[in-house]
Amino acid sequence: MKELRVQEVTVRYGEVKALDMVELTVSPGEFMVVMGPSGCGKTTLLLVVLGALTADEGHIWIDGETIDELPLDERNIGYVPQDFGLFPHLSAYENIAFGLRVRKYSEERIRKRIDELLLTVNLRGLEKRKPRELSAGQRQRVALARALAINPSVLLLDEPLSNIDEATKAEVRANLKEIQRESKVTTLCVTHNPEDSFQLGDRIAIMYSGKIIQCDAPQSILDNPKNELVKRLIAPMYILWNKG
Repeated sequence: MKELRVQEVTVRYGEVKALDMVELTVSPGEFMVVMGPSGCGKTTLLLVVLGALTADEGHIWIDGETIDELPLDERNIGYVPQDFGLFPHLSAYENIAFGLRVRKYSEERIRKRIDELLLTVNLRGLEKRKPRELSAGQRQRVALARALAINPSVLLLDEPLSNIDEATKAEVRANLKEIQRESKVTTLCVTHNPEDSFQLGDRIAIMYSGKIIQCDAPQSILDNPKNELVKRLIAPMYILWNKG
């Protein structure tokens, strides 16, 4: 398990700061959720950690070593985009195998690793199906398995439940949390959805206008919101939490 640290990261688009001196530390094995409205900088933060976007200022560290100069393909980071990013012409097995083939793993090693992952994400018997033959929840699990196949130091999730229908969201959310706990991978997830944030996150970082304005355990944020803005952003959770 690895620690991820975001140190004073700033990203500018002209005069606008998409990220403004963002500081965030994700402990080894932790499920950290960054929650905020659309346009607040959540996905920009993921892309900087991933290496798809270069920060104007600041540093990214994994286990005490800076990865600022490393290209995307050398950062050993697993990434699940919002649309899952599966190859439609490949089976679930071949989608999961993709990163391993790029790394030139032997077929025996690939087969062994995929067998492990199919069990972890509960997809045994579905490995020959193509994405169009799978439900949204199953496609998410294929995407997770593909991201986990390389044994990443850090897992990044971009709005992982946005394409899941409400009828099955609770089950898919529980599966996602269970898979993360079993894999013990340090995870940074971004979402605009308060319920997903509070159900998934060991801690939640509230982001607004490119800044982290509060970071704490879910119950602590509910009990002690830092200001009226935080209270407004998490307002739906007061009703849901009280019902629980």
